Amino acid sequence: MASAEPLIFSVQHFCLHDGPGVRSIVFFKGCPLRCGWCQNVESWKARAEIAFKAHLCINCGTCAAKCPAKAITTAGKRDARLCKGCFTCTDNCPSGALTRFGFSKSVDEIASELRPEFSLFASSGGGVTFSGGEPTLFPEFTACLAEKLRAEGIDVVLETCGHFNREQTKPLLRQLRTILFDIKLCDEESHMLLCGSGNTVIKDNLHALAADHAEAGGALVWPRLPFIPGVTDTVENLRGWAEFLAARNISYLTVVPYHPMGNNKRLWLGLPAAQDFRVPSAAELGAAEQLFSAYGIRVYRPGEEPWQEYCRKSEKSALGPATY
Repeated sequence: MASAEPLIFSVQHFCLHDGPGVRSIVFFKGCPLRCGWCQNVESWKARAEIAFKAHLCINCGTCAAKCPAKAITTAGKRDARLCKGCFTCTDNCPSGALTRFGFSKSVDEIASELRPEFSLFASSGGGVTFSGGEPTLFPEFTACLAEKLRAEGIDVVLETCGHFNREQTKPLLRQLRTILFDIKLCDEESHMLLCGSGNTVIKDNLHALAADHAEAGGALVWPRLPFIPGVTDTVENLRGWAEFLAARNISYLTVVPYHPMGNNKRLWLGLPAAQDFRVPSAAELGAAEQLFSAYGIRVYRPGEEPWQEYCRKSEKSALGPATY
């Protein structure tokens, strides 16, 4: 189980694909899933990690000389059994070849870092998106951060894998206007095999959040499907999700095409190489759009969502009572 105090592995600014308007994204460390195509493998573990980027190394020997535990003998060679996790090596690496993923930041520190962008959020209809990893692993912290941002008029969006405890996350969910909800494999067994966990909780949460939006004015729930050729793009999987969404009156979906740009992170962290997934073709994406369209579901690409239209529909009830 994740600790109550999360680590942040990145804060990205001026983003356009993760909710309405111009946004900053706060990435939380720790995730309950292990999807083979994950682009943020540095988010999997809730603890801080050391990564080695060989292409940046200048072989200066500083890391070995500075390591108090003598866990580093030569550049890129670190004995994890001896490493004490003091991060002296990353603090002293002059080229950035050794880098740290995961820093402790308080609610006030994160808010202060984001505050210079608040006027931009206001003018663009943007705000802050919590991502990861899985932000709901830290329900008290994320709820507190969301409340602080909301108090200053900043919109907060949650991006989630859907695998969370609704009771624990109620205070956070009540602060949200929009939830970006990832859906992957519709079949339970396939989800277990390819994502490392079943999807019963995920489907239950999606059902409950959609019902709350429709019946009690809860946050707008927006499904997002990572489009992985040979994995999530099968007719069986697409039809399964189309039927699931249509049965809950969800008529919109973002399809996120796979790209391999996160594969180098596995090398940096000493993880096995990723499976050789393929970037989808325009024809494959078009076929998926046609399938969903037959169920009355409009498909968008990241950054193309008509947020103003959908957020306007939810305006009157946003941040109202929620049951979940």
